[in-house]
Amino acid sequence: MKKYSILIIFTFLTTLISAQDMIVKKDGAIVKVKITEVGEESIKYKKTDNPDGPTYSIAKANITSINYANGEVEKFAEPEKKVEKKENDDDDDKQEEGEEKPKKNEILDDPNMKKTVEGIARDVGEQLLRSCANGKIDNSTTEVYWDQTFKDAITKEINIAIKTSWKPKWTDGGGKWIKGKVVVGADGSKRWVYQNDNGLAFSGCPKGFKIK
Repeated sequence: MKKYSILIIFTFLTTLISAQDMIVKKDGAIVKVKITEVGEESIKYKKTDNPDGPTYSIAKANITSINYANGEVEKFAEPEKKVEKKENDDDDDKQEEGEEKPKKNEILDDPNMKKTVEGIARDVGEQLLRSCANGKIDNSTTEVYWDQTFKDAITKEINIAIKTSWKPKWTDGGGKWIKGKVVVGADGSKRWVYQNDNGLAFSGCPKGFKIK
């Protein structure tokens, strides 16, 4: 009689355990329950050790899957986040995540201002050649570094980065060059800021050069 009772209890417990559903949470925890309802946003369940007790609820967003007692597995994908586009966003401003947004250059956006900058650069380049180049020269050029040329939003000064290059006539040696910056004040005044040169017998001329 005792053996028969034990067998009944064992069969009941086995059936009870096998009838358990399992909720797998996003943090890896597993909760053994009895699912009572699967809603649009939440799951309702009862604890297996207290089937007549209160009904609990858990949001779908906090679980990865439900393993039902019959072997069925229901997985829950994380909902896609919607990104609202602002009215003033343009397609041209699209960029990869983490990539720095390029800054607009006010000078390049204004054709008249760009021509003015080019004219100032040529004039200063010619003055540099007259002051610092010894003898006759050939193949002279003044290049504007546009990525380093800008208008200061606070002081309103225009910073023009240039490189003046030339080659002394009747020589087979390499060319010479001077790098610097022309700072144009809001009142139209100009000053020279020396940066570097190829160091060929200038005797400090580029450093002490003053714009006329």
